[in-house]
Amino acid sequence: MQDTIIVQDLRVNSTVGPDRWGKVRPQPIVVSIFVEASLVEAGISDDVADSIHYGNLAKDVVKRTQDAAFPDLLQFAESIADLTLNMDEQVSAVDIHAHAKNQFLQAESLGVEIRRTREGDGNSDNFCLIQDLRTTVIIGVNPPEREAKQTVLLNLRFHNLDWGKLVGTQSWQHIHAVLVKAVESTEYLTLEAFVAEVASVACHQIDGVDGVTVRAQKPSALTTAHSSGVQITRYRALLPPR
Repeated sequence: MQDTIIVQDLRVNSTVGPDRWGKVRPQPIVVSIFVEASLVEAGISDDVADSIHYGNLAKDVVKRTQDAAFPDLLQFAESIADLTLNMDEQVSAVDIHAHAKNQFLQAESLGVEIRRTREGDGNSDNFCLIQDLRTTVIIGVNPPEREAKQTVLLNLRFHNLDWGKLVGTQSWQHIHAVLVKAVESTEYLTLEAFVAEVASVACHQIDGVDGVTVRAQKPSALTTAHSSGVQITRYRALLPPR
């Protein structure tokens, strides 16, 4: 495992495209930065000068992003990755996790996770996330569950989605609406069948999606636990046509 310096849940306000109301304006973004660099020398010297100064990194990220405008959340993350890789030659790679908090009406956030390396050999890893999408559906085998809808939390992780296609009818707001409309009309007995349907909708009805990981959780299923849930990963090429 690589030595890593971490800045967790840094909060800024930046413009990253339209928000949940369709307005292009700053919104809260939470970003975490995972910097890979050798900490051997700093561990011996006990001197922060031999490490990556996380305080300076946080200040530089805030300076670059606070109240700044970016075409989308991916470009926001790319900007931070570029800044981090160029701040010190010790940095070999960086992972950026960014979450825009005012993106959707029914979901907690839109997220992006990227990995960038100094040599450029890890630059193909991009993941987009819709986190804690709150849906209400008929699901379950018990008689009360066949009568009343209950909340199901959905988390979707899109693999290497082409952000360049996310305009007009393929905006994030449109994707959110497609998912909500498709899943809230279902009446499955099991979460296993439910997530399979969500994965099929994501792969077949959203342009540019080659693969998706879907997690579904029922908060009301167990009295002594937060939720019960299942998670699957599916790829368009391996799914039957709809």
